[in-house]
Amino acid sequence: PRMPARVAALCGLVAPVAFVVGLVLGDLAQPDPFDPAHDDISHLGAETASSPWLYNQVGANLTGLLVVGLGLGLWSALGRGWAARLGSGGLMVVGVGMVLDGFLRLDCRGGLDVPCENVSWHASAHKVESGITGTALLLTPVVLAFAFRARPAWRSAWVPTLLAVPAIIVTGAAFSSIGPGAAARAGSVAWFLWIGFV
Repeated sequence: PRMPARVAALCGLVAPVAFVVGLVLGDLAQPDPFDPAHDDISHLGAETASSPWLYNQVGANLTGLLVVGLGLGLWSALGRGWAARLGSGGLMVVGVGMVLDGFLRLDCRGGLDVPCENVSWHASAHKVESGITGTALLLTPVVLAFAFRARPAWRSAWVPTLLAVPAIIVTGAAFSSIGPGAAARAGSVAWFLWIGFV
């Protein structure tokens, strides 16, 4: 069944808000010595995190479902063609990965919890899922740009979409001087701004 365009658009608009709310509240819930500028986003949902549901259920599960909704809407709106199908499917891969991210939790928070090994099955699965989701996250805008270019109604969105990946990389690099956590957060927010644009 086709995803109604308005519902898909609403999913795309709400997804950045849900992600930022889950991220910010998750960061604020962590006690010292947690430092968002240096600590990984995944630490917010770890077994040892404070109030991990803020990131796991809001920043990951809810946001992922919203991204899947947008992907389904694009699948319907863009029709056939390899770029349209791969781009829409890529968004759904990112969304499903985020949903899984909220369940496949790390055992502990890297250098914050000593000792910390992250050797459970769900921590190992989290690492694999993060790699797949991260790859889809970077490739999807490029593929969707070509899908947009091929359709007159979407043609005005193809250049901004093509520039999304360089913008994400530049944003992350600009914040890397603050710390790796800041770079990851800035790059993620930039990606979700693109989602809101779409």
